This record gives sequence, C-alpha cells and structure tokens, in this order.
Amino acid sequence: MDLNSELNQTEQKKWGEVMLQHSFDEEDWIKARSTLIKLLLNDRKVADEEAIRSYISCCAEATSGTYPLPRLVDLVTDFYSQYGMDSAKRRAN
Repeated sequence: MDLNSELNQTEQKKWGEVMLQHSFDEEDWIKARSTLIKLLLNDRKVADEEAIRSYISCCAEATSGTYPLPRLVDLVTDFYSQYGMDSAKRRAN
C-alpha cells in the first residue's frame, strides 16, 4: 500500500508533516493507518482522514522517549482496544 495512491496531494502533505515529527518510518505509519481503518470497519465505524491522522499521531506521541520504540501498529491496536476512538462515527448500513 502506498499513501500516494490512496490520498490526494493535500492529505499526502499533511501525513508527511506528521510523520516527520515522530521516530517511526513511513511503512510504520501506513501499517498503523491500515490497521486503524480495519479496526473501525470491524466496529462498523468510520472516521475522516484528519481524525485517523490525529489518532495515530497521538499514539506515536505517547511513546516519545521510550526505548526500545514499540511498533506503531501495536500501539494503535492497544490504544483502540482500551479507549476506542471518540471521533469515529457509526457507519450507515
């Protein structure tokens, strides 16, 4: 999967800016995004791109200064299972 093929240029730029603020590489962000979208779908929920980006960024921020750095996809999965995602909306049937 490639963010460039899924997102418009404005969203790509926003993702790039967020990625540069944390110690995870692009592949980590792509996997985390894909995992969060799947978790939302399993719960019959949706979220816009800004909410997804913000959620994953929050997960990444929670580990700043942690060594060794956990996998971002694991952080997203753990955070979602513990806290859910308040900004997600119920998906229409």
